[in-house]
Amino acid sequence: LYAGYVLVMKYNTVLQSWVHSLRKISPETPDLEAGGATADSEEASMIFHVGLVRLLTNNKQFAEGMHIHAVSGVPGDVKQTFEEFDADKDGFISENDLKQTMRRLLQDEPSNVQVEQTILEMLSAESQRKDTSERKISFQDFQEWYNTAEIKTKAELFSLFKTLNIAEDGELDENGYEKFLTHLSKDEHSRNKLAKISPFTSQMAKNGKISFDDFFDWYKQQNELRSPSPQGNENENTEEESEGASLSFPPDLYGRFMYIVLFPINVGLYFTVPDVRWKNGWEKYFYVTFLLAIVWIAIYAYFMVWWAVIAGDFAGIPQAVMGLTFLAAGTSVPDLITSVIVAKQGHGDMAVSSSIGSNIFDVAMGLPFPWLLGTIVYGHGIPLSSDGTLFLSLLILFAMVLLVVITIFLCNWKMTKGMGYIMFVLYVLFVTQDLLRHYHVFRVNF
Repeated sequence: LYAGYVLVMKYNTVLQSWVHSLRKISPETPDLEAGGATADSEEASMIFHVGLVRLLTNNKQFAEGMHIHAVSGVPGDVKQTFEEFDADKDGFISENDLKQTMRRLLQDEPSNVQVEQTILEMLSAESQRKDTSERKISFQDFQEWYNTAEIKTKAELFSLFKTLNIAEDGELDENGYEKFLTHLSKDEHSRNKLAKISPFTSQMAKNGKISFDDFFDWYKQQNELRSPSPQGNENENTEEESEGASLSFPPDLYGRFMYIVLFPINVGLYFTVPDVRWKNGWEKYFYVTFLLAIVWIAIYAYFMVWWAVIAGDFAGIPQAVMGLTFLAAGTSVPDLITSVIVAKQGHGDMAVSSSIGSNIFDVAMGLPFPWLLGTIVYGHGIPLSSDGTLFLSLLILFAMVLLVVITIFLCNWKMTKGMGYIMFVLYVLFVTQDLLRHYHVFRVNF
């Protein structure tokens, strides 16, 4: 069953297209000119620009592609790009500001020579003649450099089109654009998203073709529609990730309190699980980190179940109730954390599919696999104490799944506060009826 679920998820976009073809439904294309970018179009725009930056900077040296990253890698126009570079928000780009931005855009640590080279490129001739101890780039200097960077990026994009043989006589047709998408992303699901921001759905396309100048204007429009990234938080995350795990004693009172509370956990993880954020070659052990993390989760889960049973027996709470409430909440914390992280990044579909896939894995693999091992070891099946209500529990489970789907449908397939409240109410109702049946407040047998 689980293998079938994975197979269906792999080809879900193909199945969706097939169902739409049966119902004669054409994919909706957001009107980017009339309104702002939707969540889907913004994600597609991000995929587009990431793929294009990769193509344009291919085989280039470290800082040679800086103009491409500035034009294509930073969302917004020249003013928003300048604000992204101006890390300390003082109205100028200092050497430290530029170094932080280069580190973030190029995903590598720039050398002093490379930073110096970029500063000289951005400074105007008049600014370079000024004898100051700390050279800073004004908005006027940056605007001149940015305009030149746009021209260079446009020329390199035109050369790329010629190299890929997708634009004849400076014009692009739909077949050429589809071929271009295959170079932007090898993933079929991503290409389906990219189709939602096709320039051929705009008024620029004439007779099934679009000029290269119009395509570049559309491309700049797409970049301006992207939401600027929260630079401050991003810098903090970058610095935190570059440091990695540490056992040093924090200076503040709250940090010391949490250090003492979490020390038994952190000390075991620190000496057994490689932290890829340490750099210096530790990145290549990511698979070891992944496997050891699973091992530690299994160890924690064993002790959590053991201690929950002891606590439940001491408090007079039945094991079924402990499993339905405390254990279910405890084992769902990793799902909660991952869902929150990807949802804040704008990937709502990933947040939902992560929770659904986790529960399907629990039912299709987490339960039957231990039972299979138990029957092999003990030579007989494992009885369940359901009090004759197992079939009713299954019906309620299917009803809950149906209500969840209906709720998402009524919320127009968007994660909203209203949907969150409804989900919370459904969970409370489910736990309440299960507890009432367990304590025989009412009894229904099937």
